[in-house]
Amino acid sequence: MQVRFFKPFDELSGKEEIGLELKKPVPVKELLSIIAERVPSFKPYIRKEKDEILNFFVVLVRGDEILKLQDMVYDDDMVNILPPISGG
Repeated sequence: MQVRFFKPFDELSGKEEIGLELKKPVPVKELLSIIAERVPSFKPYIRKEKDEILNFFVVLVRGDEILKLQDMVYDDDMVNILPPISGG
């Protein structure tokens, strides 16, 4: 699995992308724990409470799909991590 960090998370993590090997499909909630373990500086920006679309700190996207905590991710996925976008 490839995980891409978009601004400002690439600067916070010191990486634009990381590769993870998933032995089996995992829910997004577990993926966040795996990412936080690999990139400790990212941990303050994730919150895994409830089963809602993540939170206002981070949005995970696969293709054009915004992922929810219970959604499954697979080893061949590319997941993008970006800040929420708001208009005004």
